[in-house]
Amino acid sequence: MTKITKVFELIDFIDKARWGEENLPDEGLINFYKDADSLSNDTKLLTHWICYITDRQMPFQRIWDIGGFVFSEMIDAIKENEDLDVLNPNLKKKSFFIKREDYPIVNTFKEKDSEKHIFLSHTETNDNDRLIKRGFKKNDFPYFIPRFYPSDYKSILSTFIILKDFEFNFTKYIIYILEKIEFNRDNFISKLLFGLHLLTYYEIKRPKGEVIDDFINNKQIAIDRKDKVMKILENNKNFENKFEIFRKGIIYKQKRAWCSLRDFIKDLKFKKYFINSLVENNFINVQIFNEEETLKQLELPGDVWNTKPVFINCVLEDTKYNIKEIKKDFPKKLKEDIFKNENIKIGYPEQFDITFDFVPRMCENTNCSICPFGLLNNKANDFDKICINDKSKYCPILLISCNYKMCCVGKNNCPFYKLYK
Repeated sequence: MTKITKVFELIDFIDKARWGEENLPDEGLINFYKDADSLSNDTKLLTHWICYITDRQMPFQRIWDIGGFVFSEMIDAIKENEDLDVLNPNLKKKSFFIKREDYPIVNTFKEKDSEKHIFLSHTETNDNDRLIKRGFKKNDFPYFIPRFYPSDYKSILSTFIILKDFEFNFTKYIIYILEKIEFNRDNFISKLLFGLHLLTYYEIKRPKGEVIDDFINNKQIAIDRKDKVMKILENNKNFENKFEIFRKGIIYKQKRAWCSLRDFIKDLKFKKYFINSLVENNFINVQIFNEEETLKQLELPGDVWNTKPVFINCVLEDTKYNIKEIKKDFPKKLKEDIFKNENIKIGYPEQFDITFDFVPRMCENTNCSICPFGLLNNKANDFDKICINDKSKYCPILLISCNYKMCCVGKNNCPFYKLYK
């Protein structure tokens, strides 16, 4: 067994703990504006997708806590009224996207920021603990400000312009893509991701803030974009040609889309919403999302943590791979140069996203002496001080390295212990 094979096996073990039931947040991932059971499965999925549009350079917990509240109400309103005026910033009484000067509670924002915009809930905070912890008072109307809101707003408007043709049903759009795809086990997930890219991110350029208020023009731009997208989707040859271009490079730069699709397939709660919504909309072939080969098609969302030199140097040290070359485009090279060449049987590239939790706790703190990957480099000299080999207790290695809860599996089943011995 090569070192790289062992790395994938360790990553697989850690990732399975990450997505285990014991690590589901008690209060749910998204802070919906009303009880999750009263929302449709499709609304929950679409809220998740819209939240990820705004996931750039800001704490993800803030997006789930505040953005999830605002967006879930906005989506409910769009679905109920079949009306996109709720995205018109000039209709301050009706819209969920307004100028800060139009916020109903005066003196909330600095005067110099009055022309900037916010996404606004129409429901007061009341006793929502997650919003109160974020500084909102009970009578406040929660608002959310994405860091790159002009382009995020454009993506959101463009998404709903297309979904209007699908009865504002996100799942129906997904099924439309799935039914277009020949179920080639090698790339159907990549083609689904391409379809989702076309829905939300295709040809979205960063608009200037001052043009955001021209709703009629912005809506027409989104309609023109929709026509381009539908010409790609409606012509199989065109779709395949555009997909081939996408597959050669752009696909590895779709962090937000990959994260959301990944959650639909791996997160226990959202997978349930996803499968149930597919069935509710008469898609039969749902078992394909339970297959191991499907998971292997997921791409690693490019992130600052999985490209940290200290981590890449550690896992590739004393292997045949050129570390400098691999670091230049890690997600792509991990899949195309390492995963396929090594014929990996246990583990797959997307699982390296555990670095989001692992690297800040371990690599950034130079915890090599207790690191499971340090076992591969003979650096984990204190590993025996944290391995307890007690099935009645949580694994301290997983808790320390990633804050994942999983009971010890015993030395005979533990890849850490096998390497240690």
